[in-house]
This record gives sequence, structure tokens and C-alpha cells, in this order.
Amino acid sequence: MTTIAAAVPSRSLRRAAVATPLVYGAVAIGTLLALWFAATSIPGVVQAKVLPSPLAVVERFATLSVETFSGSTLTGHALASLGRWLIGVGVAVALGVPLGVLLAWLPPFRPAVTPAFELVRYVPPFAWVPIAVLWFGASTTTQALIVFIAAFPACVINTQLGLSHVDPILLRAAKTLGAGATTTLARVVLPVAAPAIFTGVRIAFSNGWMALVGAELIVGKQGLGFLISQGQINDSAATILVGMTTIGVLGALIDVVLQRLQRVALPWRPASAKPLE
Repeated sequence: MTTIAAAVPSRSLRRAAVATPLVYGAVAIGTLLALWFAATSIPGVVQAKVLPSPLAVVERFATLSVETFSGSTLTGHALASLGRWLIGVGVAVALGVPLGVLLAWLPPFRPAVTPAFELVRYVPPFAWVPIAVLWFGASTTTQALIVFIAAFPACVINTQLGLSHVDPILLRAAKTLGAGATTTLARVVLPVAAPAIFTGVRIAFSNGWMALVGAELIVGKQGLGFLISQGQINDSAATILVGMTTIGVLGALIDVVLQRLQRVALPWRPASAKPLE
């Protein structure tokens, strides 16, 4: 009975710990919306051309959802952006994680790769836009390449750091039990480094999403970034805000999905573990 009674407050505290950030977040967003509504409702404070009211943005959102604007509906622009983003981050993860493993697990491999990698990773993704356009034109390949360039370093760096921070005692214990290098890597090192690797993937996804929108603003012919640029050309602040809101919501949803996947894929990760960033 004592054990059961002690468990009930514990579950209540956990629920309260989860609910409190949600309440704070809802209050913050509600306050922001209230200030926005008040600023746009008082005559002479803010011009509708500069900052439309929340109701005007909602109406524009509904219109863009069913009517084409610059060749597609809002859903079409969002799907175009997501498709390019998935290509870029998919290739970044597929190449970046193995490269990070090689850099951490095979020290002789580092001198051959690290100098070139360090040189390339400090070049901003948008600096690649002109040369990418010369190579591939204003195409999906160009925008996916910009996403790849923005996402790739996070995968490599966090994977390398994750493997490098594995406790040497675990490696010695595996060797004592007769495990070879491949077995140690697969059954000891990678599971221990998995949280850091997953964090690198999350950062890569975020960086790639932001870089994609920037690339679409410059060379896009469809997508959320292109939608924003067309809103500017058409002098429609409501269209710009609809695009910005959609970008933010989709980005947040992507990160929520990744966090859920991380909890499912890495159930052994301690709740207090701090990611490497």
C-alpha cells in the first residue's frame, strides 16, 4: 500500500511537469496574439499594409489553401518545400553519419578528410547558391544541394563527438570479453553514441529546413520561400505572414516527430541526458 501511495504523487508530479511548459507556451502565444490584435485594431497605430490583423491572416490562409497563388495552393507550395528538404537532409544523414563514424573510429582517416571538411563547413550555405545555379539551374537539385550543405556538418560533427565521448572503460570491457572491433562498434559504441547522433540529425533537419526557405527566396519557382517572395512582389503582407507561419509550424512539427522517434528508438537514454550541440 505504501508503494502504491508513493507512486501516485510521482505520476501526478510527472504530469504536472509536462503540463507546465505547455501552459506557459500557450500563455506566451496568447499574449503575443492579443498584442498583435490590439495593435492592428486601434486606428492609426499600425497600417494594414505593414502588419495585417490576425483575422486578415487567417482569411488569407483560408484563401491560399483552396486557390492557386503563383502556380499552386498553399498545400502545393508546402509539399514542394518538404520534398526538396527531404532529399537534401536524407543525403546529408546517409553520408554524414558514416563519415562521422569513420573520423572517430579510424584516426588515420582524419588527416585526409578533416582539413577539407573544416574548410567547406565554414562556407555559408547561401554562398553556394550562385555556383549551384550555374551547375544545375534554378532547379530542385540546386535547392536540395543547399539543404545538404546546411545539414551535412551537424551529422558529421555530432556523430564524431558522440563516438569520441564513449567511456574507454566500456571499450576495454568489450575487448576483455572477446569482442572484435566490428562487434564493439556495433554493440557498444554506436548504442552509447546514438543520442548524440540523433541530436546531430535533429540539428541537421533544422538547419536544412531554414536553408531551404532561404534558397527558395533566391532561386525558387515553387515552395514556401517562393510564396513569401511573391507576397512581397504583390505587396501582400498577409501572404508573407501566412508563409512564415506555415514554415514555423511545419518546422516545429518536424522536431516534435523527431523527438517522439528518438524516445521510441532510444528507450535507454536517460531523461536528464544533455545533447551535444
